[in-house]
Amino acid sequence: MEIPLSGIQLLLCLVKYRRSRKPTRLLGCGCVTKQGNMNKQLRLFVGGFPSQSTQEQLNKEAKNLSQKLQTEVRLLAPEVLHLTFKFIGNVDETQLSDLTAAFHKATDNLPSASLRIKQFRLFPSRRKPRVVAAEIERSPELDCIFQFFNRGFRDLGIAADRRSFNPHITVARARRWQKETISTVPVQIVEPITSVSLVHSQLTPEGSKYNILSSVAVPNKINTKNT
Repeated sequence: MEIPLSGIQLLLCLVKYRRSRKPTRLLGCGCVTKQGNMNKQLRLFVGGFPSQSTQEQLNKEAKNLSQKLQTEVRLLAPEVLHLTFKFIGNVDETQLSDLTAAFHKATDNLPSASLRIKQFRLFPSRRKPRVVAAEIERSPELDCIFQFFNRGFRDLGIAADRRSFNPHITVARARRWQKETISTVPVQIVEPITSVSLVHSQLTPEGSKYNILSSVAVPNKINTKNT
């Protein structure tokens, strides 16, 4: 004779059944199929890369500054120096086509803009530094580009940053900082931003490796003479 299940027994059976099923999606950790295969994660950002000559000049100036610091810093290779407009973070590779489409949509009306580098500084502050950065002078044009990308991926579930845009190019890093007396070092570099890129960042023991997935040209209609 079959014994009917009580309400509590039915609830327990349902819980056990749901726990026994493999998830079809794991938010923030990629897509998981019923066979347990996880799709590849891509670490992405939108950034602008200075010209090769500017990258080499920044690296040279950073090397000179590093010799005056108490902290032993690790200089970044010239070719990886860039300005980040939007850090997207880790996304599932299946979203790449949608992200690329959103990237191009955001670049439809980019204004002309330039990099005006005035100084090196300990960033974000001398008391609690994390990196050595080339500080870029803010401008309405740079803020406009930042806002285009900051809001451009919201339809894909990527939230806009609430903190204000603080444009800079990281040139050196350190794990442990000593007390430093130097806070800023003047430097004068001005050049136009010629393109903006969607970039895949790969973290390796030797440092970050960048692969440009897509780029768009930025119109150059402004005066970049030193002021």
